[in-house]
Amino acid sequence: MKSKLLLTGLMAAVLTACGGGGGDSAPAAAAPTTKISGTAAVGAAIANATVQAKCASGSGTATTAADGTFTINIANLQRPCVLSVSAPDGTVLHSVIEAGTGTAVVANITPLTELITAALAKGDTNAFFAQFDANAQARLTAANLTDANGTVRQLLLGLFDLTGVDAIKGTLVAANGANAGNALDKLLDQLGAGLTKAKTSLADLSSAVGNNAGAAAIQTILQPASDSCAGLRTGKYWAIGQGSQTLSSFDAAASTLTALDSSGNAIAQLPFTPLGGQACRFTTNANSTVNDVMVSKSGIALVRNVSNPGGSLLLPGLLIPAQQISLAELAGTWNAVGYERDNTSEVFAPTRLTFTLAADGKFTAGADCTGVNSCTPWEPADLPTLAATSNGAFTLTDTSGTEAVAVFKGTDGLYTAVITRETGIVIASKQVARPLPVVGSTNSYWDATFMPNLSVVMDIASTTIQSVDAATGTYTRKRASDGRIDAWTQNSPTPGLRYRGKSSDTTAREGISLVLGNTGVGVLISLDPASLFFDISVNRPQ
Repeated sequence: MKSKLLLTGLMAAVLTACGGGGGDSAPAAAAPTTKISGTAAVGAAIANATVQAKCASGSGTATTAADGTFTINIANLQRPCVLSVSAPDGTVLHSVIEAGTGTAVVANITPLTELITAALAKGDTNAFFAQFDANAQARLTAANLTDANGTVRQLLLGLFDLTGVDAIKGTLVAANGANAGNALDKLLDQLGAGLTKAKTSLADLSSAVGNNAGAAAIQTILQPASDSCAGLRTGKYWAIGQGSQTLSSFDAAASTLTALDSSGNAIAQLPFTPLGGQACRFTTNANSTVNDVMVSKSGIALVRNVSNPGGSLLLPGLLIPAQQISLAELAGTWNAVGYERDNTSEVFAPTRLTFTLAADGKFTAGADCTGVNSCTPWEPADLPTLAATSNGAFTLTDTSGTEAVAVFKGTDGLYTAVITRETGIVIASKQVARPLPVVGSTNSYWDATFMPNLSVVMDIASTTIQSVDAATGTYTRKRASDGRIDAWTQNSPTPGLRYRGKSSDTTAREGISLVLGNTGVGVLISLDPASLFFDISVNRPQ
C-alpha cells in the first residue's frame, strides 16, 4: 500500500508540472518549408534527370518531369542556393538563387543560367557548386545577380538580345514531344545553334565567362568556324611578321576558307587549301608566295614561307584574330622573347626582355636579359610608349622609331602581344604564374625551329607528362618520337616562363619557353651558344 501511494503521488506531481490534462498548451511549430521550382532545358526539355540544390543551410534533390519541370521542398532552408543538373550530352548545368527570404522561389537551369552562374562564380562552375562555401555564398546577392545578367547579355549580343529576359526566374516552357517551347526556350535553341556553328562548346564558353575573358575574347570564339578547323573563324585577322614593319589585315570567310578584301570580295590568289590528312593545316599562295599555315584552337596561326626549295628565308609570321582591346587593359608586367638582329649584315639571334606598362601606354621599366638571371635595365630615355591606332591595333614608339603591334586576348583572359619589325619579331605575354601540368597528360603539336640563317626545321611532335614535383615546381615530359626526357622548371626565371637546363642529350638544348596562355601556341629560345634557334609550336587539334 505504501509503495502504491508513493507511485500515485509521483504521477500526480508530474501531471501537475506538465499542466495536467488541461489541453491549453500550443503544439510545437512546424519547420518552414521552401519550395524551389523551375524548368531544366537546353532548348528541349531535360527529362528524368536529377536536380540537386545546395543552400547555405539545407539541400535537396528532385527528378525532372517529361517537360523538364521540377520541384524541391526543403525544410529550414536558408538562402542563397546553387543548383545543378546534367544535360543529355553529359554537360553539367548550374543555376543560382540569391540571398533573401520567401518560401517559394523559381530557378530554371539552362545553358543561359550556366553562363550567369559562371559570371557570379568568377571561375569554374563545377568547383563553385562542389565547394559552395561562405565566400561563394557571399557572391549571390541581388546586386551581383543583376550585374551577372548584364555581363552575359553584353557578351551574347552577337547572337541575340537578352534585354528584358530573366533566364533564371522567367517563365520557361521547354519543347518536349509535340509541344513547342516558348520564347525563352527558343533563345536556348539560338544559343545552341550559335555554339555549333562556331564549333565552341558550352563548357568552353562558360570557362571564358568565368575567367572574365571579356567581350573581345568571347566574341572571337563565337564567330562561325570552318568545317575542317574550329580555330579558323570568320572575321578580321592581322597578318604580322615575316620581316615586315607594318600590319596587314584581311577578312576570312571560314565557310569557304578564302580570304576576302575589305569590300568583301574574294581574293583568288589566297585560298586556304587544306593540307591532306592534317586538320587545321593549310597552304596559301599569294603573288607566287607559298605559305604553310598552322592554326591553333584560339585562331592564332603560324605562317611559314615555303616558296624557296631550301626552306624559309623569312621570319615566322602569325595570323592573329583582330579584337577591340583598350590600351588600359594592357597595363602590367610582361615577359617577351624574340628573334632579332641589329642590321642586315648579322644573323638572327634569340632575345629576351621584360617590361612594365602603365595604363596610359607608357613603359615605366624594361630590361634586356641574357642567360637565365642576368638582365640589364633600360635607360629612362629609352623607355618606349604604346599607343592605340584607329584600326584597332597598336604602335610602339621609342628612340629608334615606330613599330606595329597586334594584341590578342584569350578565353583565359590572358594577353598576347606580337611586335613586328624589319629586324626581327618579338612575342610577349603578361607575367602570370602558370600551374604545373598533370601527370599522364599528352600534347601533339607542329614544331617549327628557325635557325640563325632563317632556314627551318619542321616537325610534328607529341609529348607525355611523366612526373611532377610540386615542391620544386618541376616536371618531366617524354617525347614520343625518340623517347627523350625533358626536365622543366615552371615559372622560372620569372612567372609565366619555364626553363630547361643543360642536358647531356644534345638534342635538348638549354632554353627558356613562353607559353601564350591557353592559345595553343608556345615560343622557345635557345640559350646554347652552339645553336641559337627560335622555336614556335602550335598545338594540333585533339
